[in-house]
Amino acid sequence: MELEIKDMTCGHCADVVTKAIEVVDANAQVDIDLNTKLVRVLSEHAPGEFVAAIQQAGYSPTELR
Repeated sequence: MELEIKDMTCGHCADVVTKAIEVVDANAQVDIDLNTKLVRVLSEHAPGEFVAAIQQAGYSPTELR
């Protein structure tokens, strides 16, 4: 799945987003590109679970199709 997080602006933001994803699935593979503000997550969990966790962490993710 791919998420765009426009309000993710720095390394600290990326760390917070990564930790939020790992709360949902500690084994998820996460790839973050700060330049494009894209997060790719490889997991068997539903995208909505990650979106909710990232929102709880204070960010505004948008799922890309």
